[in-house]
Amino acid sequence: MGKSRKILLVTTYTLLFTLLLFVWKEIFFPDTYYQEQYLEPTLSWHWHSHSFPAGEEEFASFTGTTQDDVDAAIKKLIYESYSQKYSRAQKRKVSLRYIPTKLRESIEYSYVPIVEVFLYKKDILSHIQNLWVYLYRNSHETRGRMKWWNIHMYGVEKLTDSEFLSVLIHEFAHYYDIYSLPGNAFWDISSKFYGISWDSVTTIAPWSVQADFVSGYAMTNQYEDFAETYLYYVLHNEDFRKKTQGSLRLKQKYNFMWDYVFQKNQFTWQDYSTELIENYYWDITKIPVDVKNFLQYLQDDI
Repeated sequence: MGKSRKILLVTTYTLLFTLLLFVWKEIFFPDTYYQEQYLEPTLSWHWHSHSFPAGEEEFASFTGTTQDDVDAAIKKLIYESYSQKYSRAQKRKVSLRYIPTKLRESIEYSYVPIVEVFLYKKDILSHIQNLWVYLYRNSHETRGRMKWWNIHMYGVEKLTDSEFLSVLIHEFAHYYDIYSLPGNAFWDISSKFYGISWDSVTTIAPWSVQADFVSGYAMTNQYEDFAETYLYYVLHNEDFRKKTQGSLRLKQKYNFMWDYVFQKNQFTWQDYSTELIENYYWDITKIPVDVKNFLQYLQDDI
């Protein structure tokens, strides 16, 4: 009897220790691989390959100045204006890396300002602990991917400013969802969002229909649903709000962003699309947006 009691006690203490170790790990060192393995599951480069319009006509003048020269000068002035507002504390939280290193020379006044102005916005920056953004010249499997606290942007020079901005926001939404929203082994606020349309990570609830999602890609899994919804809220808020009139669950997703993700009235009533928004898109990042107007909106809150 004594020996059996010892075995029982050892077994009980072992189970309790294992449980405590699991809880401690989930609270302080959550395993994000389980979530990240579902990010960008179908965004292969060949699927996104598309032709780009021919270069714009040169800005004719007797000096030989081209439209590209004018655009580059304007971008440089805008970037220098933004840079004056950045503090060292902001720059310590967000780090940019260029692959290859010389890539920086060609994107310093185009894509770099987009990254910094968005991520340095006060409310956005407040949710960043340590974020590395890698910018690649060469094309890769995907245009963007969030992995282990890092955002990777591939083939940046092949993306328009508009698509680059949209992809960046989409990837940051993954970062925010996994790393910034409160959660642990027992409770995760993101589950409130996932429960609107999902039975599991990749299983859409039987009550959900296409109109309950902002895009076709949002129907891939619950994490892409969050990222696409986040992106639509930021860049196409007015249209998002209109579409909620036709779907109760879409309205619930809009309200989740309002209540738990963004400060009240942030991005509301704004829409930066440069063309009439259609009823359905597979990929929100393909909607052209006015990047300059968006950056100007952000600049006021840096």
